[in-house]
Amino acid sequence: MQKFLALAALVLLAACGDGEMREISRHPAPDGSRDVVVGSMKAGETEPFLVVMTAKPGDNINKGARLFLADRGDAPKVTWDSPTQVTISCDKARVWSYRSFWTNPNSGATIAVGLKCGTDGWRE
Repeated sequence: MQKFLALAALVLLAACGDGEMREISRHPAPDGSRDVVVGSMKAGETEPFLVVMTAKPGDNINKGARLFLADRGDAPKVTWDSPTQVTISCDKARVWSYRSFWTNPNSGATIAVGLKCGTDGWRE
């Protein structure tokens, strides 16, 4: 029951206003049009990692659209495969959420988002 309550608290924090987010690394798109930002946030007893896409280069992490949220692992790695494809990877993680694409609200351009975080799923 306690684990369920922790999960519910994390989901609520993630859904309605992420506490204080801290930027870990920034990855500009090959064409310089936007950034992918890896960060972390305080969520109760855990500090999950998140990956966000910004609509403009240099935007604050709080303005980005969340692509990925996970805990119980190291910070995810991000690589741009092309200006329209980015990959998020991690060795081990408990993945809470993931979006396979992002559409720029300004131009309508869509970026594909790949995920490589193991094949066995999460095990406690």
